[in-house]
Amino acid sequence: MKLIITVVQNKDADEVVDALVSAEFRATRFASTGGFLRRGNTTIMIGVQDQQVEQVLDIIREEARTRAAQSENEADAQTAAATVFVLDLEEYQRL
Repeated sequence: MKLIITVVQNKDADEVVDALVSAEFRATRFASTGGFLRRGNTTIMIGVQDQQVEQVLDIIREEARTRAAQSENEADAQTAAATVFVLDLEEYQRL
Protein backbone atom coordinates (compact mmCIF):
# COMPACT_ATOMS: atom_id res chain seq x y z
CA MET A 1 0.00 0.00 0.00
CA LYS A 2 0.99 3.60 -0.55
CA LEU A 3 0.12 6.93 0.99
CA ILE A 4 0.04 9.74 -1.55
CA ILE A 5 0.36 13.22 -0.10
CA THR A 6 -0.10 16.01 -2.60
CA VAL A 7 -0.01 19.77 -2.10
CA VAL A 8 -2.06 21.68 -4.66
CA GLN A 9 -3.08 25.29 -5.04
CA ASN A 10 -6.39 26.17 -3.41
CA LYS A 11 -7.79 27.06 -6.84
CA ASP A 12 -7.31 23.44 -7.96
CA ALA A 13 -8.31 21.62 -4.78
CA ASP A 14 -12.00 21.13 -5.52
CA GLU A 15 -11.32 19.81 -9.02
CA VAL A 16 -8.63 17.40 -7.81
CA VAL A 17 -10.76 16.05 -4.95
CA ASP A 18 -13.88 15.78 -7.14
CA ALA A 19 -11.94 13.84 -9.79
CA LEU A 20 -10.47 11.51 -7.16
CA VAL A 21 -13.89 10.85 -5.63
CA SER A 22 -15.40 10.28 -9.10
CA ALA A 23 -12.72 7.63 -9.66
CA GLU A 24 -13.78 6.06 -6.32
CA PHE A 25 -10.72 7.12 -4.32
CA ARG A 26 -11.14 8.39 -0.78
CA ALA A 27 -9.26 11.57 0.00
CA THR A 28 -8.67 13.67 3.10
CA ARG A 29 -7.91 17.34 2.54
CA PHE A 30 -6.68 20.04 4.87
CA ALA A 31 -5.45 23.61 4.60
CA SER A 32 -1.71 24.28 4.48
CA THR A 33 0.57 27.22 3.75
CA GLY A 34 3.73 27.18 1.66
CA GLY A 35 6.92 28.62 3.09
CA PHE A 36 8.24 30.36 -0.03
CA LEU A 37 5.23 32.22 -1.42
CA ARG A 38 3.39 32.22 1.90
CA ARG A 39 0.10 31.46 0.20
CA GLY A 40 -2.65 29.06 1.10
CA ASN A 41 -2.57 25.58 -0.37
CA THR A 42 -4.53 22.41 0.13
CA THR A 43 -2.83 19.17 1.17
CA ILE A 44 -4.61 15.97 0.13
CA MET A 45 -3.88 12.49 1.51
CA ILE A 46 -4.94 9.38 -0.43
CA GLY A 47 -4.34 5.77 0.64
CA VAL A 48 -4.11 3.41 -2.36
CA GLN A 49 -2.96 -0.01 -3.47
CA ASP A 50 0.44 -0.05 -5.21
CA GLN A 51 -1.12 -0.59 -8.64
CA GLN A 52 -3.36 2.51 -8.23
CA VAL A 53 -0.55 5.05 -7.78
CA GLU A 54 -0.24 5.94 -11.47
CA GLN A 55 -4.00 6.40 -11.82
CA VAL A 56 -4.00 8.89 -8.93
CA LEU A 57 -0.96 10.71 -10.32
CA ASP A 58 -2.70 10.98 -13.71
CA ILE A 59 -5.74 12.55 -12.05
CA ILE A 60 -3.57 15.08 -10.22
CA ARG A 61 -1.67 15.91 -13.44
CA GLU A 62 -4.95 16.43 -15.28
CA GLU A 63 -6.63 18.64 -12.68
CA ALA A 64 -3.81 20.74 -11.17
CA ARG A 65 -2.42 23.77 -13.02
CA THR A 66 0.94 25.56 -13.01
CA ARG A 67 0.57 29.30 -12.52
CA ALA A 68 2.78 32.38 -12.37
CA ALA A 69 2.89 34.13 -9.01
CA GLN A 70 4.70 37.03 -7.43
CA SER A 71 6.63 36.48 -4.25
CA GLU A 72 8.15 38.88 -1.76
CA ASN A 73 11.61 37.47 -2.60
CA GLU A 74 11.47 37.58 -6.39
CA ALA A 75 9.51 39.47 -9.03
CA ASP A 76 7.96 36.38 -10.62
CA ALA A 77 7.88 32.73 -9.66
CA GLN A 78 6.27 29.66 -11.17
CA THR A 79 4.04 27.83 -8.76
CA ALA A 80 4.05 24.10 -9.34
CA ALA A 81 0.80 22.44 -10.30
CA ALA A 82 1.31 20.01 -7.42
CA THR A 83 3.96 18.62 -5.14
CA VAL A 84 3.47 14.88 -4.62
CA PHE A 85 4.97 12.48 -2.08
CA VAL A 86 4.41 8.73 -2.45
CA LEU A 87 5.21 6.83 0.74
CA ASP A 88 5.16 3.16 1.63
CA LEU A 89 2.31 2.45 3.98
CA GLU A 90 2.50 -0.40 6.45
CA GLU A 91 -1.16 -0.38 7.40
CA TYR A 92 -4.34 1.48 6.47
CA GLN A 93 -7.57 1.16 8.45
CA ARG A 94 -10.97 2.79 8.23
CA LEU A 95 -12.58 2.71 11.65
